[in-house]
Amino acid sequence: MNVVAFRSVDRVIDEFGDLSVQREPKQRYSPPELKERVGGADGLFVHSENDYTEELFNTTPNLRAIGKAGSGIDNINIDAATEHDIAVLHTPGMNGVAVAEFTVGAIVSLARRFHAAENHLLDGGWRSEAWWGTELRGKTVGIVGLGAAGYETARRLKPFDVDFLVADPYVSQERINNINGTRVSLKELLSNTDIVSLHVRLTEETEGMIDDDAFELLDDNVLLVNTSRGAVIDWVALQNALETNAIGGAVLDVFTKSRQIRPPRS
Repeated sequence: MNVVAFRSVDRVIDEFGDLSVQREPKQRYSPPELKERVGGADGLFVHSENDYTEELFNTTPNLRAIGKAGSGIDNINIDAATEHDIAVLHTPGMNGVAVAEFTVGAIVSLARRFHAAENHLLDGGWRSEAWWGTELRGKTVGIVGLGAAGYETARRLKPFDVDFLVADPYVSQERINNINGTRVSLKELLSNTDIVSLHVRLTEETEGMIDDDAFELLDDNVLLVNTSRGAVIDWVALQNALETNAIGGAVLDVFTKSRQIRPPRS
């Protein structure tokens, strides 16, 4: 059995044992380049950089399984894979703690203006009230999506003495109660929060959910953190919001695949 690994995590590849493993660089490929690298593989170990489409599956008769280390599988055409008898495996929740720790760090950094303060210091400045930032204590954090990453983020933010609003119609009330959160609609959350943290999968429902109308609901001091998928935010709307100071700041750990608009440096 031949496996092509586009994500070379040594401890995972070691588990393949005696299987023949072909390692490929983790990068985005054109459809012809991807087809050439997949070739006659029986299995793939993939990441989020490339799209695995029906067109590709039509040219890979040996392919029987695709494994992805992560929760999101929006870059894999599941219907087409099913039609071609290709099993798709993923690991929802595997990186929930890692994402949560990054998110908390991003929120603290934004609130206390670490990046701006560092730039001020590197430019020869010193103490300035402009870079003091704000405390998290007493703030309202809006968690959009209370899956593994959203839940772990909330658990780690609780000691900061914050309140939680949760926009997620799919999770149980018990899960929300565990973080002392309040279930609200997305519109209610955006209208009543100090910090918005996005933890949703990319679906037809969530694509572009943070658009011009969403930014209109946010207070001009609101902080936005996105560690889910780049396309859940309308990039033009985000750029306009940052350039007009319609929000207090943003940290982005993800981009759209096209990257037609460069992420705003703010």
